[in-house]
Amino acid sequence: MATPGGTPSRRLRSCLPALACLLLTACTGGTATAPQSTPSRAIPTPAIPTPAVATPTVAAPRSTLTPVQAWLRATPLEIAHRGGDADWTEGTADAYRQAAARNPGLALEVPVWRTADGVWVVSEDRTTGRVFDADHTIPATTWATLSRLRTRQGHQPMARLVEDVLDVYGADRVLFVDDKSDADAAAFLDLLDSFAGRSRYVVKCYWKSTAVAAEARTRGYLTWGYYDDAGPAGLARTQARFDLLGLPWSAPAADWAAARATGKPVIAHVVATAQQAGVARDRGAAGFMVSGVEEVVPRVAAAARPTG
Repeated sequence: MATPGGTPSRRLRSCLPALACLLLTACTGGTATAPQSTPSRAIPTPAIPTPAVATPTVAAPRSTLTPVQAWLRATPLEIAHRGGDADWTEGTADAYRQAAARNPGLALEVPVWRTADGVWVVSEDRTTGRVFDADHTIPATTWATLSRLRTRQGHQPMARLVEDVLDVYGADRVLFVDDKSDADAAAFLDLLDSFAGRSRYVVKCYWKSTAVAAEARTRGYLTWGYYDDAGPAGLARTQARFDLLGLPWSAPAADWAAARATGKPVIAHVVATAQQAGVARDRGAAGFMVSGVEEVVPRVAAAARPTG
């Protein structure tokens, strides 16, 4: 008959796991626990070297000043009146060449008229008789006729604005250019625009002029209005259309005070000697329109241009 719970051998086999556990406990002297898995170790991520980044070299900002604006920072401002008419024959290519050789910072003043056939020639006067060997009215005469004239002093030809001034000095010199007629504003400024334009040229105007000054300012040119007998009242009435002002070096103190009160640079004209320049400086002149270039303007050699 079968014993409840199974045969002895069967009961013995069922007890074997418990016996093994008891024996293990006795041998270790502690409580048996189930074996535990060893926790995995975090593997450190190698640091990725950051390449050294060189600090970029920032170039010094280039000047945004135009040549005219940079020239206006000079002390004193100096312009050769008609190329320096106290030293050389006025308005000739030779006068401008001599003045330009005197000092690279010397601006050149160029009074012009337009001939009957549209050529801009250098002349202070509407007629030619004072300077040249025959008398003609420039706006009524062709260049073919005027080109045959010679100066009474030095026997030199009449200079032209394009060939003798703009082509030669228009790209590297500040010019004060004066349309004496005040009647050809568009054509005059179109010509200047076709060269260096407002970046290098100041438009010079007599204080009573209106057309050229207005058109020049519309196009962004700086304008210089020169005065003689306007007095403080005339200056106050008209100075708004000019960026720079001009007074005779010998003008009354009241005129100088009125001009300086505008806050605009005032350039003395026409200065022939160092003594006259000193008087103008004492009255607050920012510069000089100079006829006596050799007497007033220091000689400075032009910087040598790189070759190769």
